[in-house]
Amino acid sequence: MTKNNELFTSMPVGKAVAKLAIPTVVSQIIVILYSLADTFFIGQIGDPNQIAALSITFPIYTLLTAVANLFGIGANSVIARSLGQNDESTARKASSFSFWGSLGVTLVLSILLAIFMQPILLFFGADEFTLGFTTDYLFWVFVIGGIPTVAGLVLGHLVRSVGKTKEAGVGLTIGGVMNIILDPIFIFVFHMDVAGAAVATMLSNAISMVYFFVVLAKMRKATVITISPRQFSLERKVSWGTLSVGFPAAIAVLLLSVSISLMNGLLLKHENGNILSAAYGVTSKCGTIALHISIGIAQGVMPLIGYSYGAKDHKRVHEVCRLSFIILLIFSVMFLVVVQLVPGPIVRLFINHEQTIEVGSVFMRCWSWCVIGMSLFNMYNSIFQAVGKWKTSLFLAVLRLGVIFSVLCLVLDALFGVSGLMWVQAITDTVTCFIAFLLYTRFKASIVKEFTKQPVAEPVPVTSNRIIAICREFGSGGRTIGKEVAAKLGIPCYDGELIGKIAAESGLAEAYVEKNAGYVEADTLYGSAVSGRDLDGQSVADKMWLAQKKVISDLANKESCVIVGRCADYILRDTADCLTVFIHASDEKRAERIVNVYGEREESPVQRLHDKDKKRKSFYKLYTGIDWGEADNYDVCLDSGKLGIDGCVSVIANLYQQGA
Repeated sequence: MTKNNELFTSMPVGKAVAKLAIPTVVSQIIVILYSLADTFFIGQIGDPNQIAALSITFPIYTLLTAVANLFGIGANSVIARSLGQNDESTARKASSFSFWGSLGVTLVLSILLAIFMQPILLFFGADEFTLGFTTDYLFWVFVIGGIPTVAGLVLGHLVRSVGKTKEAGVGLTIGGVMNIILDPIFIFVFHMDVAGAAVATMLSNAISMVYFFVVLAKMRKATVITISPRQFSLERKVSWGTLSVGFPAAIAVLLLSVSISLMNGLLLKHENGNILSAAYGVTSKCGTIALHISIGIAQGVMPLIGYSYGAKDHKRVHEVCRLSFIILLIFSVMFLVVVQLVPGPIVRLFINHEQTIEVGSVFMRCWSWCVIGMSLFNMYNSIFQAVGKWKTSLFLAVLRLGVIFSVLCLVLDALFGVSGLMWVQAITDTVTCFIAFLLYTRFKASIVKEFTKQPVAEPVPVTSNRIIAICREFGSGGRTIGKEVAAKLGIPCYDGELIGKIAAESGLAEAYVEKNAGYVEADTLYGSAVSGRDLDGQSVADKMWLAQKKVISDLANKESCVIVGRCADYILRDTADCLTVFIHASDEKRAERIVNVYGEREESPVQRLHDKDKKRKSFYKLYTGIDWGEADNYDVCLDSGKLGIDGCVSVIANLYQQGA
């Protein structure tokens, strides 16, 4: 019988990294396409002033993302922790606070921008050639479209907080696809130029928002997520709990906004400033490809690093980090080589203006030397986030864009002019990467020291007790079979009794453990792995799993018994004489049984069966790496629909006694 290893604890590092990082990179590619759409289609007009307008307005527009991160990411953490404590009231309040709080802040910003639009744009570098374009763009995407944009982003975070990562991803994809479709229509068909791109973006974000409203409407009876104003609360654990966690994410976006504004402002002061700004705009947009892919890899492995660090598996932390650095180094070198070889054609994809292409090619060659440092820096930063060192992560983010980038802009502009500005990003990321490396080296030395101080672990003793571990399809009667087998053999049966033990071991509420232990809310392996994680990189499900392993191992060491579900077959594979059994039956037989046992529900019995089994399968796959229900993974598989409850009990009891 061949069994794979656990995703988080012993699955080969390469496979585990691939399972977690690839979906994140794919989602980041969607973000890339979304962010490049406006620049690409506006560039086809061939007017550098309109490209420059996008560069000038970009830092202002990113304020919306900062607001969404402040409230959405913060609420995600509060909701996950509250659910683990069975505090559904706080979870509801956090979701309502984040939604209405973010809209309130956005409304204020939109009104201020509408009133002071011209002086703000002049401050950011707009001139007689770009002022009209920048005004049109910001009016549609911020003044009119600010609220739907932030609402969609925050709702995506809220939906993700309860494990619905598929729905969150669909919402993001809908917005990106609609923007790509609507951009050419409004820009070329309706001849609205840059205003058309703004209208397309505004409508795309509004469509995404409506999608999330529909998702919430469908979930309303089965989730704590709510946007009801009656649940809005300013209680400290709600408001401060949300804002304190979201603050670092918001600061990171704001610093990016400030850095782009500073660079644009300095470029616009030079001769042919609008062409320089357009070249920088194209360069920075192309740079988002490397940025988002490196972020996708770094954030994808965060749960794996956080889990391993929390479990004190420092060797695995090192292996995951080492492989991730190798992948990022290979990717960044390849990206650098491509840009160095063909910068002109890359710029030409975005704008067919010879002078801009010429300047942009030089700019891109200089800029691209930042890719290696930037990619590795993102990995270092994600490591610190994953292990709960958010202060170090925040320090690095502020140092990179808030200090080093800003100082270099001013100094290199004064010393070398435009040529100096072209090298700012490359020098910034190289320096900050080196600083991050030093901090990481210090951190790694500390965990190695801690690891070497720990006494060598004794081999896990193999208990002389004999265990029957019963896995079962929902409605197959596995619980009843387990209890009757235990009664016949005169040994205890543990099923519901495990709930209180797991709750006590994990520190989670017993009611929450009863409802969620052995299940995951997300619909995919990846969704389960990354949803609802706190600053330490662990989800509530992770904490339950670790507690579950300890409780079941302790029971097996204590006495012979029957254990129903809870992945006991896998947990005890190396430490006990364990008879593993899988109970199954046809949909018809199981549907008949659950109606008799649990009564009628709104959804069809068969749908209930499939939903329960899907969640059990996802949980089992996530924490063991094994396919739940595969015959090769069990000693015996029994069809309770054909053998009956008594027949299954007799077979299991006989097998147990024969092995005595």
